[in-house]
Amino acid sequence: MTNPFTLGFDKKPFTYIDRTSQTSMILEDITSANPSSQAYILTGVRGVGKTVMMNEIVRRLKDRHDWITIKLNPNRPLFESLAAKLYEEPEIGILFHQAKLNLSLFGLGIDIEQVPPVVSIEIALEKMLLQLQKHQKKVLIAIDEVTKTEDLKAFVSSFQLWISDNLPISLLMTGLYENISLLQNDSSLTFLHRSKKSIYPL
Repeated sequence: MTNPFTLGFDKKPFTYIDRTSQTSMILEDITSANPSSQAYILTGVRGVGKTVMMNEIVRRLKDRHDWITIKLNPNRPLFESLAAKLYEEPEIGILFHQAKLNLSLFGLGIDIEQVPPVVSIEIALEKMLLQLQKHQKKVLIAIDEVTKTEDLKAFVSSFQLWISDNLPISLLMTGLYENISLLQNDSSLTFLHRSKKSIYPL
């Protein structure tokens, strides 16, 4: 029997739904032509199944040819890890090479003659996402058990800019309620209050 949890947008959620139904709802929304959100948060106490649900969403999107799923370790540099994992994706790295993206400063690919290297990792990721958009590819970033760190704050701030530019990227995070609250209450990350949240009962 699946553990019940709630879907809501406030501290006290309003509807109890089983995990299977909620997984399907998130997948239907994220893969729709006009998703209601590109940021999703699974929160609750330890051991209620946040990671299991995140992994199921990642697994099911991985089966789709138009999606690339990337799981990031919140304790590693997020920008660099995302760029490296995108480049290492089968049949994706070649798209960046064909577009003559010189990412050699970040240890990716080779130095391309007569093409200056991209010097900012954030600009590099923007260019990579633009190439994926041209090839009808979308990216889901999954980060498990997030906490408020300067690296995560910078990453989420850049994510906000990427989605405002209509780049094909979505974010799925899990975390304890207190850690998610710290992120949402940060003055630079208030857009997270508009993220879809699934809240497991305490």
